[in-house]
Amino acid sequence: MLRYMLRRALWAVPTLFGVSFVVFLLTTLLPDPKSRLTEAERRTLLAKPESYLELEERRRQLFLDLPRIVNVTPEDVRSRTDDALDHLEKDDEEAAVAGATLVRLGGAALPYVLPHLDRLSPEARRRVATALLPLGARMGLDLPDTTVSQDAAFLFWKHFWDDRSTDFTGPAVKRNVERYVQKATPARARDLEMVDTFALPALLVALDGTKDKEALANVTRLLAHATQRSSPLGVTATDSEVARSVADWQSWWFIHESDFVVREGTIRMTASVGDTRYAKWMTGAATGRLGLSSRDNEPIGKKLASRAPITFAMTTLAMLLAFAFAVPIGALTAWKRGLGINRTVTAVLFTAYSLPTFWVAQVLFSLADVRSYAGVALPVVALAITAMATLSRHQRVSILEVVQSDYVRTAKAKGVSPFRVAVFHALRNAILPTVTLAGFQFPALLGGAFVIEEVFGIRGMGWETLRAIEAHDTAWIVVTVLLSAIVTSVMLIASDVALGALDPRVRERQLRGRLS
Repeated sequence: MLRYMLRRALWAVPTLFGVSFVVFLLTTLLPDPKSRLTEAERRTLLAKPESYLELEERRRQLFLDLPRIVNVTPEDVRSRTDDALDHLEKDDEEAAVAGATLVRLGGAALPYVLPHLDRLSPEARRRVATALLPLGARMGLDLPDTTVSQDAAFLFWKHFWDDRSTDFTGPAVKRNVERYVQKATPARARDLEMVDTFALPALLVALDGTKDKEALANVTRLLAHATQRSSPLGVTATDSEVARSVADWQSWWFIHESDFVVREGTIRMTASVGDTRYAKWMTGAATGRLGLSSRDNEPIGKKLASRAPITFAMTTLAMLLAFAFAVPIGALTAWKRGLGINRTVTAVLFTAYSLPTFWVAQVLFSLADVRSYAGVALPVVALAITAMATLSRHQRVSILEVVQSDYVRTAKAKGVSPFRVAVFHALRNAILPTVTLAGFQFPALLGGAFVIEEVFGIRGMGWETLRAIEAHDTAWIVVTVLLSAIVTSVMLIASDVALGALDPRVRERQLRGRLS
């Protein structure tokens, strides 16, 4: 049976990828938030580099800066630096943003800027050298007096590179970070501050590789200093604060790694597929780094952890309630066929089946105070009514087929009591088709739960999804659909396993691999 479950789970993997891919394509047809900017608004933002970069950061949190499926020209620190230098050399409308971008890239960009300053025209290299001065201040350097000479900034960076170029190598930084983690001294901290963001890859590796709180506090201090984005971790931080801080830096690096590393060879080829919106979302879903919601800038993983249990608990309770009533009702109407009670129950069930879920929810919502115990149970009842009507009809048909079988007639001929015939002979076999329906009923109930949550004002996945649709929050929609597909696949496998456990004949076929 375990082998059968593993085989079904493996077959579910390509199905889930297919579902996620189709949903991704459909949801990404929604307009890009940046496309809503008019040309005048764009020019206004370009005049304010901080505002422009803030907008770009919000887009990057949703991976809107990446192509959907294939990235023909994946970005890295070298390409981003070359683009910024090009705008500064031309001194166009994006020159101010380009200068701010170079400062944000920091020390990681210096090996691709400083050695090439001599190749620029005098005016261009002055603009570039001047634009880099805020970076020099962040690195703690003694800045030159630019009022004395127009080339003071250029000569400053030229002398800096002549003295410090050997520090900007991977092995040297890795060695310095390892020493700093072992024993943090002011001199070692100073050496790493001098290379700025060039040390980020090694610092992130150290962050993942140590559990010592003092070392983590020292590493996060350097990370915060280089990126100017977060406060460092305190030495007295609790375990939950440490875990939250490490997860925050990992999520940030997941989005911004391409800003501070060079991609060459096979790494660049891999980035053509991995550095895309679809790959980022899928990787984030698999690793729990789901990014931020565009609706309220809240972490999607955090919202999913708080919303999903509400929806799945309500759906599970509704399915259990539907089965608890559907099986005995179906059995009763089958055994009492032709009698008045059968006609009455059948009429009621057909009426319940024909009523829309939202109408049932609205009627029940108006009957009781949602803050009372009845208000808590009513959403589950409203969700279970239609499912109960469907399942009871299937149960009735199954029992009607079973009661005409030879073994049931034989049991009756031997004088077995009607109750024993109904429960131990007929119902035991007639319930098998109904168990099979459980795997298909759960996703239907899950869709109904979205409507129920909206009517009753329950803050579950359904309520959040409707708000996401209104706000075009594609990241949440993709994650929700993918999670629903996973749960549906699990329920289908579980229903097959339950069917095999109840029927030895089915179990034998499953083990032989003849049952799909």
